[in-house]
Amino acid sequence: MVKIKTAQKRFWNKKKVFLTGHTSFKGSWLKLWLEFLGAQVTGYSLNFPSQPECLYKILYKEKILKQSVLNNKNLEKQLLNSQADIVFHMAAQSILSKASEDPIKNYLTNIIGTASILEACTKVKTVKTLIIVTTDKCYKENEKIKFYTERSPLGGSEPYSASKACAEIISNSYLLKFKKLKKKIVTVRAGNVIGGGDWKKNRIVPDVIRSIINKKKIKIRNPKYTRPWLHVLDCLNGYLIAAEYSFSKKDTFNTWNFAPPLINQITVINLAKLIFSKFGKKNSIIFKNGQKFYESKKLNLSSKKATKMLNWRTVLSKKNIINFTYDWYLGYIKKMDMKNFSIIQLKNFYKLAKK
Repeated sequence: MVKIKTAQKRFWNKKKVFLTGHTSFKGSWLKLWLEFLGAQVTGYSLNFPSQPECLYKILYKEKILKQSVLNNKNLEKQLLNSQADIVFHMAAQSILSKASEDPIKNYLTNIIGTASILEACTKVKTVKTLIIVTTDKCYKENEKIKFYTERSPLGGSEPYSASKACAEIISNSYLLKFKKLKKKIVTVRAGNVIGGGDWKKNRIVPDVIRSIINKKKIKIRNPKYTRPWLHVLDCLNGYLIAAEYSFSKKDTFNTWNFAPPLINQITVINLAKLIFSKFGKKNSIIFKNGQKFYESKKLNLSSKKATKMLNWRTVLSKKNIINFTYDWYLGYIKKMDMKNFSIIQLKNFYKLAKK
């Protein structure tokens, strides 16, 4: 059996990393993981993504300097000051419903924001590799195919997916400029990421957790829609090893899909029921009608490229995904030290990968 690749301390130790969107759900976990591996992380975010609960505030208990990726001069200044070797661009408007409500703001953040970080990286000599985080929704919708591969056409059926497809195109447009400067661009695409610490509204896991804590019913808009549920640690492990790979290779531009096996791709309603069951709670679900925005029914990505070239595979089984998520929120409810608890989950992830 091929050994599953995991992010390596020997690579990340003492690396300088610039991370936009560091206060987001994935951004907070990535900052924690990078620091666990010995990296020096400079964060850059506009705000906390959720209120009153927010993973970043739970882990770090500190104020942030609010900074926008649309402020080109400040972005370049902060990137220069960080002396970063590697940049992760995660700052984005990531909620589909918000994109439909305010498409112009969505386009500004996701398209112009991406252009801003690309341009800033061309002006900062220390930067060697830039990782742009997009989404599985960047592909042109096609119900006739089973999986989307990295070669599938880009497109968008609504503002969010369109903005992410544009982010991919803009990233590719910098290929020649980055090649001349001997820098690398990596775009990474993943599906619906879940795990402990997500508090954003209109996401199934945070909505279920809030319904349990507040003893209120949860409204589900698309109970039978299927999603490629991927645990945040499996997802970020993909981002990290893709960065490691590209940093040492000659290719100027590369793109990677990260998705779970089909067995982990379950319906929204079944995921909600599994979490309720773990907490020993009765399902408190209301089916919401009259959706105001478009959403694709099924999304399947092929990760064959990442498996073959990076030795990336999901470490966590469907059972592990539910258990890791449940354990984190239970620890939070019990008022445990969640930074320490999260580091323990990281260590357990490495142990499972070795097995």
